[in-house]
Amino acid sequence: MDQHQLTSTFLRLRAGLGRCAARMLGDDDAADDALQDAFFRLWQRRDAIKTEKDAAGLSVTAVRHVALDMLRRRKVRIAVSMDEAGDIAASDDVDDREELYARIKSIIDKHLSPRQQAVLRMHDIEGMAYCDIAEEMGTTQENVRMILSRARKTIREIYKNTGYE
Repeated sequence: MDQHQLTSTFLRLRAGLGRCAARMLGDDDAADDALQDAFFRLWQRRDAIKTEKDAAGLSVTAVRHVALDMLRRRKVRIAVSMDEAGDIAASDDVDDREELYARIKSIIDKHLSPRQQAVLRMHDIEGMAYCDIAEEMGTTQENVRMILSRARKTIREIYKNTGYE
């Protein structure tokens, strides 16, 4: 599909896609960001899109996936913020926080496989979406989710069992 066709198809659907994203995210600015990210994903794959119908279907799917990824990142940020707030309140000292981060980094370095470390870094630090991680690692989104879940579980268990809590 050429650039003009893809752009015109996306623009024609933009209002409906925006409403869908805004409903999912509860925020118009976040919905605009989701539309931009979705269009960027489509743009990267524009050579594989053959028809206007394909472009329309992929647009809806891309917006939905981007919005879901944004919601997941929000949940992680909220959970991390709450954890950090508890840790910071419990320790007023900057050295205690640095020690906490050093312990967690040590657990990650010693107990996670290189694959788990890579997925954790790409998702939690770089903010990459599951589909992008899956593409980069040559696996499925479900496998990426499973690797991330197991990595986090390992970190939690080792942290608790080593008496850091």
